Amino acid sequence: MLSNFGTMTGKTVLLIDDDVDFLKMTSLIFKASDAQVITARDGLEGMGKLFTHQPDLITLDVMMPGIDGFQVCQRIRQYSNTPLIMLSALDRDELMVKGLAAGADDFLSKPINPEILLARAKAVLRRGRQNKSYQEVINYSDGRLEVDIEKHRVRIGGKQVKLTSVEFRLLAYLVGKAGRVLSFEEILLSVWGSEYKGNDDYVHVYISHLRNKIEQNPKNPRYIRSIYGVGYIFEKQDFVEISQVADKAIFVSSKGV
Repeated sequence: MLSNFGTMTGKTVLLIDDDVDFLKMTSLIFKASDAQVITARDGLEGMGKLFTHQPDLITLDVMMPGIDGFQVCQRIRQYSNTPLIMLSALDRDELMVKGLAAGADDFLSKPINPEILLARAKAVLRRGRQNKSYQEVINYSDGRLEVDIEKHRVRIGGKQVKLTSVEFRLLAYLVGKAGRVLSFEEILLSVWGSEYKGNDDYVHVYISHLRNKIEQNPKNPRYIRSIYGVGYIFEKQDFVEISQVADKAIFVSSKGV
């Protein structure tokens, strides 16, 4: 029963899909959970209603006329971190990876199980709220990378780095467990939740995103290291000390001259 998942009272859901019958079905699912539902038949209409209604959650179909779901997701992510679930009638792993890379928080294949859709919807909404476990680290700074949990801010060399809400939660979790090897499942359950058990691809895709944004050389990472077949570890660095050593070497060299 849908009621087993509780209600979504007070939440507004924007459904973007060109399939009228599917829109009706998903509308009924969310309305049965007491959510307010807004629908759009294509990406441009959906983006307009995003600005107008400021929904708490978006579901977005991949295959639509005009601009497809991936392009819509990328455009949305340029100005909004609203939790977003992508949907597709094509059940292919590469589509899921592409959807997550575009900025989606989740990816589900059609036909949709109503209970799974509601469970995932509530999971992404729950992750959007501040998680107390991330308060283990107030900030992290090594002379290059700065992570400020309270201000929800990441900087590299003093310049702010734009992270999605999922990327920030993942980085905050890794930093909070710095020096400890974390299994794929442990990361998945802690950052995404029990609803995602067995979906390790989420971890791999977002680790790749983070490396591209915070590492000097993503192909040879220093912060987020892979432990083959086990998981990942965040290793603290000290760029301040490296800089001081370099300055000292330059001073000694010039003095010798």
